[in-house]
Amino acid sequence: MTKESSDKIVTLCESWWATLANSTRHDQHQFAEQFLGLLGWAGSEAAPIRVEWAHPSGTAYVLRGGAETAVAAHFVGPGLLDPPGSLVERGLDFCTTTRKLVSDTHAANIPYALITDLYRSYLYDVRGDELLLHADTPRDFDRELTPVLGKADVERGALEEVRRPPRSHAARQLREWCQRWCSQLCTEHPLLTEEAASAAIDRLLVTGFLLDHDVLKGGFCEVKKRWGELTALASGGRPGGSGQGLVRFFGELWNDWRADLFVPIPRLDETLLMDAVAAPMLKEFGLLSRSKLSIATILESFNYGDPAEKARVRMVPEANKERETYFAKQTAETISAARVELDIAYEGYRAIFYWFDKLVALYGRLETAFDAQAARQPASEDLDLLAWAELAAAKPRALSDKRAFAVESGLMIYYTTPRQLRIARLMLYLHLISRCHQANDRLVRFPDLRETFRSKPRLVDVDRKWSGRRASDTGDDAEAVSV
Repeated sequence: MTKESSDKIVTLCESWWATLANSTRHDQHQFAEQFLGLLGWAGSEAAPIRVEWAHPSGTAYVLRGGAETAVAAHFVGPGLLDPPGSLVERGLDFCTTTRKLVSDTHAANIPYALITDLYRSYLYDVRGDELLLHADTPRDFDRELTPVLGKADVERGALEEVRRPPRSHAARQLREWCQRWCSQLCTEHPLLTEEAASAAIDRLLVTGFLLDHDVLKGGFCEVKKRWGELTALASGGRPGGSGQGLVRFFGELWNDWRADLFVPIPRLDETLLMDAVAAPMLKEFGLLSRSKLSIATILESFNYGDPAEKARVRMVPEANKERETYFAKQTAETISAARVELDIAYEGYRAIFYWFDKLVALYGRLETAFDAQAARQPASEDLDLLAWAELAAAKPRALSDKRAFAVESGLMIYYTTPRQLRIARLMLYLHLISRCHQANDRLVRFPDLRETFRSKPRLVDVDRKWSGRRASDTGDDAEAVSV
């Protein structure tokens, strides 16, 4: 694009705002089409979008740059777009208007969305739910967005070449958003501890992840509907009742689904009941990109502070011969008592994912062997329904309810600090939801975590293994081996 065309874009935008008071809806259409024309999208190359899903106070066009690439160009009226620079500084990816229009664009199966009021502009990767570029002024648009939105540029694949925000950047933004709201909650209630305030943030993260994964048996649609109504109330002009609705929603996840993370905390509930706190927090949470609510990004958001803690976030699980040998010895008769002990301090948070999956895979292999053995039993006319019921009852719970059993009885996770407990519990919740979703499995209830997490004793077997000490050093009679 020539410098002359770039200058004309800035001049056009300034002209629109200079004449805004006397402009009509028809004038807005004309300015929008002139704007697209300066980018090379003239006439039929900018096809108007169906009115039923275009924003009521604006106009929209589809810009097709080939068989695979298309951009929905939304032109909205004044006052509907927040300054993108300040929005990004708060760790957000959308304002209320762009959130709606990106959702509409996704429904129309268009991969990119440009949203502008001819002053402020946003460019989104709709498929990835990511903010790619933004501009606070027409000159910023000319510098940042013009090089990738010109017709020739789109056709050569410029949009695909735009560098996506790295995970570390998204994680940092998510961390800062979480810390800001954690501090805000503590400010609103002087007796609220940071640990209790962080529980509210974790509940939001789990809720957002849960709503993207259909794993609640018989109740997912109702939960999603309730959350949609709650966030719509919080985003409306009169958000009264948002706090009560949020506390009730969290309470139902505990009462109906036994999710331990949502156990009522009186002082936290007192804080969340305040609409002035709950409404803006819920509204902002809805303006975060779904890509920020991935397991990898959430875990990376804890990569700060103490170097040892940062290492635990990044630590890659290692093979463990003792545990593998222990697994190989298991049978259907012994598996109910088998347990893997993990020490977060030495093995890091990813060890939870690794050994959870190893346990579930072990249960699966033993179930296959158990079913095969049962099938080899000779058929008999006397094998009535009662006998079949007895045969089914003999099947260990580890083989019939693998994931729940792995959490409740297969894992024992040691932590040293409240921070380690918080992160480990959060990661276990997210991984469980993810694995159920991948297996197309459904949760009747969340597993009970009362026996899963333990405050680390002064010295446990895992310490002995990693430190290389023998049991004789601690007064025990045998060498300690961690499984």
